[in-house]
Amino acid sequence: MEKNRDYAPGNVTHDRLVNDDKSFVWHPFTQMRDWCQEEHPIIASGKGALLRDIHGRQYIDGVASIWTNVHGHCHDKIDGAIRAQLSKVAHTTLLGLANVPSIQLARKLVEIAPPGLSKVFYSDNGSTAVEVTLKTAFQYWRQKPDLKPEKTKFISFSNGYHGDTIGAV
Repeated sequence: MEKNRDYAPGNVTHDRLVNDDKSFVWHPFTQMRDWCQEEHPIIASGKGALLRDIHGRQYIDGVASIWTNVHGHCHDKIDGAIRAQLSKVAHTTLLGLANVPSIQLARKLVEIAPPGLSKVFYSDNGSTAVEVTLKTAFQYWRQKPDLKPEKTKFISFSNGYHGDTIGAV
């Protein structure tokens, strides 16, 4: 990537990207009034543990963009599998439908899971995984009131962070 103020695609300039970011993007967990008064890196690409901004500067992705901490960015095997899947279908819900990849992965996961874990519930991120776990535990004890009727509360850390959903927060 060239270290100039013009960034392709479409020769969009640095200034245009900065202005559009501040005009159109609401950044999570961010006081936008402060964000708009400062300049921030604009990431254009990533490979492995490194990110590159539109000026060609490299950064170690220390927070692993939260979702890439195991394999890094642009992992050939993962990218290839995604492309192969996209050539068939990008996404289908499991709400009232089934799909081949989710069935095949569930079988593999159950085969390596500890005994007694025989079903897979898919979640797309950590906070919804925590949310589903809380709901599952709540439902389990609601259906077994004769076992431990006192099980009506959850324990959490004060100011702990477990994701963005209402139950996880």
